[in-house]
Amino acid sequence: MAKKRLEDPARRFRDAEPPKTVKPGLKRAVNVSVDAGILDMAKGMNINLSRVLEQALSDLTAEERARRFYEENKASIDAYNAFIEKHGTLAEAYYGKGAFDDPSV
Repeated sequence: MAKKRLEDPARRFRDAEPPKTVKPGLKRAVNVSVDAGILDMAKGMNINLSRVLEQALSDLTAEERARRFYEENKASIDAYNAFIEKHGTLAEAYYGKGAFDDPSV
């Protein structure tokens, strides 16, 4: 097997997640119930209900996936943070403890 080189095209990991965006045209019709007053206002403002629902669902699912990832990996994240607190990073060992501190943050 040949070594991978920098100019070789990138390839996805086997367990990589599918793309977050759905290709146009892959839509499904759904029925939703919406407060009549809000619906009338949105229609009066020419708000695209489908686009608003898609964006809201996209945002909510991204937040939920991030929350679940953190919960599933909390033990590892905490262990890593404790290790760094105790031993520092390699960069700190080479450049000094405060070399990368940014006081403006």
